[in-house]
Amino acid sequence: MGTDPPGNTTDSANNTDSGSSDNGGANPSEDVNSDSTANEESGLSGNAKAAQTPDPDHQIQVKNEKPDPVNTTVTVRRVETGETVHNQTYTIQPDATVTAYNTRQASPDSIEKFNVSVTSDGSTDSFTLKTDQCMNDLEAQVTESAGIDWLYAVC
Repeated sequence: MGTDPPGNTTDSANNTDSGSSDNGGANPSEDVNSDSTANEESGLSGNAKAAQTPDPDHQIQVKNEKPDPVNTTVTVRRVETGETVHNQTYTIQPDATVTAYNTRQASPDSIEKFNVSVTSDGSTDSFTLKTDQCMNDLEAQVTESAGIDWLYAVC
């Protein structure tokens, strides 16, 4: 799982955070959770294969971590064409989470990049999401200290 400080545009392909590993008492030099077995047909590891396998189903959520309601605008654009597929403003109550969009609504027919931009209380930040099996759902967190934080996981 990864988070980004505000003001950074992040391409999920550059995020290599794979989480922690608990090998359950096995040899400490061997990570039993790693995907080191290559796919014999394609020569790709499981993670590399997932990064090349389309998955259009990625939720984009916004969570308000402030003590007061916030107005938040979520804009989703296709990177390749610049087409805006979603642009809506939400009033989000404290500690509430809103599902703003799901990339499957854009009907991508292959792996596609979407630029997700979130604006709230004078802060704006964006994130590039890929519709592959390596990328999981995306959550923008509206916070007092950082403005917009991103919460996401990749393989």
